[in-house]
Amino acid sequence: MPKKYRFLLYPLLLNSLVLPPLKATKSLPSPRLVDLLKQQSPQALQEGLKLSPGGDESADALFEGNTLRLQRMTGDSRIENFAKKFASIEALRIKGDFEEANKQLSICHKTFFREAGEPPISPINLSAMVCDQLLAGNYFLEGNLAAWGKEIDNIKNTYYPAVRKFAGLEQFSLFDIKMGNLSVAPNSIPPFTVTGINRQQTLPLQSQKLTQEGYRRSTWNVPYLTASLNGTNFPFFLGIDTAIGKLPKELSRSPHIHIVGHIEIAGNAISEESNGDLGIIDELKIGDAVLKNVPFLFTNTDHASLGLMVLQRLGKIKIDRQHFTFGKEIDCHCQQDIRLGSSFSGSYNMLRYPITWKGKTELAAIDLSQTDADFSLMAFQKDFTPEEEKQSFEINREIEGKKIIAHLYLEEGSLSVDNIDYGKRKKVVEKNIWRYPSKVMTVTILDKASLYLDFINHKACLTPNNSDAHPIPQ
Repeated sequence: MPKKYRFLLYPLLLNSLVLPPLKATKSLPSPRLVDLLKQQSPQALQEGLKLSPGGDESADALFEGNTLRLQRMTGDSRIENFAKKFASIEALRIKGDFEEANKQLSICHKTFFREAGEPPISPINLSAMVCDQLLAGNYFLEGNLAAWGKEIDNIKNTYYPAVRKFAGLEQFSLFDIKMGNLSVAPNSIPPFTVTGINRQQTLPLQSQKLTQEGYRRSTWNVPYLTASLNGTNFPFFLGIDTAIGKLPKELSRSPHIHIVGHIEIAGNAISEESNGDLGIIDELKIGDAVLKNVPFLFTNTDHASLGLMVLQRLGKIKIDRQHFTFGKEIDCHCQQDIRLGSSFSGSYNMLRYPITWKGKTELAAIDLSQTDADFSLMAFQKDFTPEEEKQSFEINREIEGKKIIAHLYLEEGSLSVDNIDYGKRKKVVEKNIWRYPSKVMTVTILDKASLYLDFINHKACLTPNNSDAHPIPQ
């Protein structure tokens, strides 16, 4: 999630909301708004402005799935009402409550969250732009491609022409709608549906041996489940760190797969970004669950994976080392809210969970496709301290055909999650200016507990292995 060209919205909101009233029928942005946009560099305008009411604080909190940071914003008297309201909507997305978030965003488009008695403003305003972009991202994360495509078209057809008519703003664009697009009419896309999840079902998880070349050769077992893709069984990894599932692009030639667009950015927990054709498959069967018109990304990968877009449609899920259980009837007993960290556009979406490393509790992304052969945690940071530099070492890597040298160091420490003691573990820390600074927990999380994700009531928890059905109280 690169931060360059971050466009801070505070000053624009403060200026645009107090301008003399404009007639909505003119559909013109205010002169002050145009002047402020002209202050942006041509490169920033062309690559796309990032609009966030709370600047980096708001965007980072959303990506981290950190509702506490958003709550602090809503209680800060220095922050404008719109930014506070928007932070509360972002908190709804973090817990996966798209229905309520979208309801609030529909209000935003009608009132722009302005106080009673304030003069009317042009419908071409920054508040509306921000709300429409977040709404588009919500639709994508839900798997509602038709609504997503319509919202992208609405943004391009409403805001772009109105702003680009001004000299110097001909290249104006918004970064967060560049993550993808449809190549067909939105109303031609059938709805993504699921049946057969009313009762609880349990499927076996198997393990596939993978070998990775790194600073040492590592082989480990990665859990996967078998599902039927248009009548053919495939192994699928459980991508709880990705928004959309991925399939090898060679499969897109099937008559049961329909290419409907393109995805430019689809990221995961370790900030790897994929691109490729956006397609819908006629049918995906997971046990007795039947999913129709399922969105997938067809890209350069050897392994199929299910993203949160699919997994959340199963209602509630339980994952341990040997089994995958799902259905509306699962009794999770979870008390804490689920935390889903995402980007504004929806290009990123991942499960975040509080872990305690060396006595310090932080939110970490959970990636069940990452090895635990050599380490249980991964961390990425922009730079090393002098002390970290001394203990680091170099390894050679090849990414997209380019050879690079990675700088890493290892450290040991005590790890616990939800008061479950995982004992002494290793963490690998990588210096990388291209990856978003974050922490990632591997499949290790399943060593001592089962992971429950309740997408209906927006809850999550761990249940210790060899215990009763109740998780440790939060």
